[in-house]
Amino acid sequence: MNRMPQHNQPLAPRPVTLPNDFGAPIGITASMVAEDIHFSTDTGVLTVEKLYRSAEGKTAYGIISASGESRERRAYLLEEQGDTVLADNGNFVVELDVTCLHEFLVMALQDEDARKTVGEHVQMRPAVNED
Repeated sequence: MNRMPQHNQPLAPRPVTLPNDFGAPIGITASMVAEDIHFSTDTGVLTVEKLYRSAEGKTAYGIISASGESRERRAYLLEEQGDTVLADNGNFVVELDVTCLHEFLVMALQDEDARKTVGEHVQMRPAVNED
């Protein structure tokens, strides 16, 4: 299920706190621009994703994955600053070159290829709900 604001009108900005099991919660005053909820019948995992955009151009992303009694909550804040993006996961803030960030995201979307080529830069591990 995808939910987008109707008539392409953004929802009114409001204070939002995204829960985060791997760092501090991410707080932002923003409008929701997208939401996705999906269930995998293969893994039994329910995933909820929400994307927010502030008037200042900051983007907040929250994802919650749950299966049975276990769940994992992650949150990120992205702030564009010219040719770089500040990425905050609630624990660390990393400054990334926009071009490198786009390349990394493309690799991440290519799932199997990403596992082969990104290994030395990123620790890839199964989600908490996967065997």
